[in-house]
Amino acid sequence: MKTKDTNPPRSESEPWVNTAAACLHLGVSTPTLRRWIKAERLKPKRTPTGEYRFRKSELDLLLE
Repeated sequence: MKTKDTNPPRSESEPWVNTAAACLHLGVSTPTLRRWIKAERLKPKRTPTGEYRFRKSELDLLLE
């Protein structure tokens, strides 16, 4: 059985934003964003230095 894909369409050239930019875009604090990551509401990628990066299209889904 095929499951419905709830991820937004992604372009390989779509920029990734850092935590501060994601917080500003969503209007939430850093601790809130981190709680959402832990609750798997967001699935950011991690840089080699351990920082989070988010796709803007995924952030936009939370604003809908």
